[in-house]
Amino acid sequence: MSSIEIFEEKFSKKPDRIFWSPGRVCIIGEHTDYHDGFVMPAAIDLGFTWFVCKNGNIVQGYSEKFDEIGSFDIRKSERTKFEWMLYLQGVVETLKKRKKSFSAVNFAIHSTLPIGSGLSSSSSLATGFTYILNKISNLKFDRPEIAKVACEAEWWYGTTGGIMDQYCIANGKKGHAVLLDCRKFEHEYIKLPEDIEMVIFETTIRHKQVDSPFDLRKQQARKVIEVAKEHFKDKEISALRDISHDMLREIKPQVLEKFGKKEGEMILRRSKHPILENLRVFRMKEAFIKNDQDQIGQILYECHESLRDNYEVSCPELDSAVEIAKNIDGIIGSRMVGGGYGGCTLNLVKKGTAQRFAGEIEEMFRKETGIKGNAYICHASDGVEEIK
Repeated sequence: MSSIEIFEEKFSKKPDRIFWSPGRVCIIGEHTDYHDGFVMPAAIDLGFTWFVCKNGNIVQGYSEKFDEIGSFDIRKSERTKFEWMLYLQGVVETLKKRKKSFSAVNFAIHSTLPIGSGLSSSSSLATGFTYILNKISNLKFDRPEIAKVACEAEWWYGTTGGIMDQYCIANGKKGHAVLLDCRKFEHEYIKLPEDIEMVIFETTIRHKQVDSPFDLRKQQARKVIEVAKEHFKDKEISALRDISHDMLREIKPQVLEKFGKKEGEMILRRSKHPILENLRVFRMKEAFIKNDQDQIGQILYECHESLRDNYEVSCPELDSAVEIAKNIDGIIGSRMVGGGYGGCTLNLVKKGTAQRFAGEIEEMFRKETGIKGNAYICHASDGVEEIK
């Protein structure tokens, strides 16, 4: 049965409009957006297709993934019992806070995006739903504002991440990555080399950021800011973005004195990751422009090692997937992506090798870990849009 037929069966009418919201993969710039840093994600051609019609005051949605209809009343603020719909309710509550008038909808969604894998399924839901209500109720938001609403919706849900996911999903461009300045809210498109393919490997180890030490990492990394402000009185410092690696080395004695050797060294590792990750974003921009595949691979591996050792958000399964990828023909570079503690790895491979690489990493990962992972060959996609 097609998705349109499912919609007709569930809601006894045909959908009026069809929309698409992609997932995203961060190529480089992991865990820097909430430090006012720089990121380089790409929207991908895995995501949600939405079949939609207006529906007064009740949002009703059918998910093929969960095989259920969830609902909530847009006039009420009590949290719905359908957890996957809380992201959508967060959009509604954010719009109400902004004094916007809008209609509810009936919808059915078909997903090709693995849930909870670090490819931003939650942000795709929030950004896609914001875009739909914006279009159907003519709210006249531009794409950056759609990203802001979706980000606030996820904060309402309970996560504490930055703007990267929603911004990329709202502003993605086919064949390109989005280099975003998370402080200035400005972006440029970076064309991806045509002789590089993207394979995302899902370890199937799940995580929920709201239940993970995600916010703790952020607070630990930020502890160097107060020391830096005291030491560099002539500089404006409000986020880790404002601290260079040389500055971090200069204040190391003060950090160790203030927090003690053990905690101080941990805080220095935490802050080192986003500070150097910002530099990796611009190194990757140049590497893509030059199509320097050796440099591209080196940057990806450096990022993974930093996420593993400095930010400590990797896990044995992710580390295994990266090490396995290194030994498969065609690999350029690999790293964990997303919040961490499970999820996926990004693998950039030479053109023409993606299909074989995908099969080999699934087989080798299963032999080494006993876990059946899933490989997806992906392409950089346009952002959220209406399908005519």
